[in-house]
Order: sequence, then structure tokens, then C-alpha cells
Amino acid sequence: MQEESSSISRADKSAKVEVIGELPRLEALEEQWHALARDIPWPMAQFEWIITAAQTYRDDRFCVVIVQEAGVLQAVAPLVLRRYGFTHRLESLDYMLAEPQRLIARDERHLQLLFKALKALRYPFILQGVIAECQDDQCFRTFSGAGLRMVAASGSKDSFVPFDDPRGDLEGRMSSSRRCTLRRKRKAAEKHGPVRFNILRPSTDELPELLDELFRVESSGWKGRAATGLRYDAQRASFFRMYCDRMAREGTLRLGFMTIGEATAAVRIDVVWGGKSWELKIGYDERFANCSPGLLLSHEALKHGQAEGLLGHHFLGEAEAWHETWAAKSMNRVTLRYYPTSLPGMLTLLHDASSHFARIIESRSNAFSFRGRGILSKAAAPPLKGAEGPVL
Repeated sequence: MQEESSSISRADKSAKVEVIGELPRLEALEEQWHALARDIPWPMAQFEWIITAAQTYRDDRFCVVIVQEAGVLQAVAPLVLRRYGFTHRLESLDYMLAEPQRLIARDERHLQLLFKALKALRYPFILQGVIAECQDDQCFRTFSGAGLRMVAASGSKDSFVPFDDPRGDLEGRMSSSRRCTLRRKRKAAEKHGPVRFNILRPSTDELPELLDELFRVESSGWKGRAATGLRYDAQRASFFRMYCDRMAREGTLRLGFMTIGEATAAVRIDVVWGGKSWELKIGYDERFANCSPGLLLSHEALKHGQAEGLLGHHFLGEAEAWHETWAAKSMNRVTLRYYPTSLPGMLTLLHDASSHFARIIESRSNAFSFRGRGILSKAAAPPLKGAEGPVL
């Protein structure tokens, strides 16, 4: 796709659209991107996240759509054009990282202009993990024009623990049974040796060695057996090394370690943005599964954040039952799909529909097979998401 610029409509003559397809042009937007996104309380909207993903994953064609007025950046859709069946569709540039997605705009008006610009490209697009009823969702539902718009519940939720009173005790919002569980798990851990927690704000010099240990623990256990941890995914590991280095320079990176005796029992990566902490990675050593080291380390990380005066903590990824330890609030997510009245739009719609019905038939066939044999098996159910969370 060639870079191009154009006006959006007669009603918005002052606004111009540019489609960026080359990395150097994207890198040149750093100063303007910061001016646009610094006040957005969402780390994935920041230049550091997007440029790291762009520098790490180069398999797809960039299609970063920007809206400018008087030379000032007003909105960005950080997208790539991916091969999809017999055609292409637009997806979030960081889709391979499986985090919630959103567009970036100074206000609702410029978000609407951005959706108009995307529609004008006449490619289908998809945004996944969008928080239900947020501004992206609302603008998508109302933007006009030809084509099919679909908003579907993704079946996933976002967990958030608010720190209502930064001076208060985090455990005060927990039930007595949850507090009892934490004490029991701590005692179980202490049977293996002295327990220590470290919530670090590392320097860039310290970072490589700390990340080596963090990746080792995160990639142990079932992730090691399945070869799905960061040590087995060179691109994802490269992304986190570069991103953590950038955020360490910003002073917003937090690494958490729990040790039992001389062994590292649990690890985590958090980034602080918009007055909140955001969990990016968590892992634990299965040798200590009986004492739930991931749960214990998470509790210490949340206490540390509250003591620093943060407003709350986001558990990125799938909302899980153990998040309820701290009376976490959950928000539904949706998937936004747009199919234009073009050949790519119709082909993508047919591809999505056939894939959807194929999954339904396969699921029902598996369920019928297991019921016929009188077997209740995990194989008949969809795999759980976010399975790297602490064992409770």
C-alpha cells in the first residue's frame, strides 16, 4: 500500500489523512505522538508500545492511518494490512501481543473522522478486546455509510482493582476467607525457606540480567513443556526486552520477584501509566505451586502500588477467578468488525462466516461424541485463556 494523503470530506477540509506504510515515517512521528497520547491513560496507546511492536514484527504491511489538522496530529489508527484467506484485512499493529486494542484520538470528533478515513480505504477491519461501551465502541456503532458493521461480545472481560483510598489497607477490601487463604499460602511458602519480595524499578544497566531470570521462570513448567514461554518465542522476547528498556528509561517499569530460599518462585512485569499499574506478564515456578507464589507476589505488587499512591491495578489478559481476591471489578470486551461493500469486504465476510460455522459444527460434534460415550472431558471444551495465572 502506497503512502497517501487526502482530505476527508468537504465538511472537514482542514483535516488531512495520511496512510503510513514505512517504518522511518512512523518513527518520525514520535514527538507528535507523545503530544497526542501522553494524557491517554492506556499504555498500549503510547508511542513506546506501538513503535516497539512495529520494529519487532515486520511480516505484515504497515497501514498506520493518521489524521492531522494544521500539521498537528489529532488521531491515529495503528494498523497493518494482513493476508486473510483470499484477500486482506486491517488489524491492529500489535495484534500478535493479544492485548486489548483501541484507536487513538484527541476527542470524539477526531475519532469519528478516523473511522471515516478507515471506511474510505475500503478494506475490512477488526478491533479485538475493545472495552464495551467505551468511546471507540460508541463511535463505531454510530458512524454512517455503506458496509456491514458488527459488534460482538468477545466472551472475555477486563479486571481492574481500584485503590479507593491510597492510604488504606488493601486487605480491608478482602473477605475474611481470602485473607485466610493468603496467610495459609504464605505459611506454606515459608516451609520451603525464607520468603522475600522485591518490587523493583530497574535501571537499564540492571535490566538484561533481571529479564534473563524473569524469562527463565516465566518459561518454566507447562510453558516450557509446550515451548510457549518467552524463552521459546524469539520475537515476543525481543519485543519485551525493547519495550522494558524504553519504559525503564521513562521510570515507569516495575519488575516483581518472589524468592523462597535461594530460588525465584514467581515473577511479574508491570508498567505504571495514567496513575495505574498494568500487568503485562506473570509466571511462577511449578515446584512451589502448592503455595500459589503468583498470588502472593501479586498481592505484594498491589500493596506496593497502593502505597505509591496509584489509583488502581489492571490485570491485562483474561479476567480470572483469582482476581476476585481483591474484589476486582470486571468490564466486558467486544470485537468490532467492519465489512465494506467491496470485493475484499465480501470475501472476508464469507471467510469469517464459514470459519464461524465450522467451529460451531466441530464443537457440537465433539460434545456429541463425548456424551455418546458417557465421558466428560476437557477436550470437549474450548481451552482456557490466561492460563499462566497463579495456582490457587
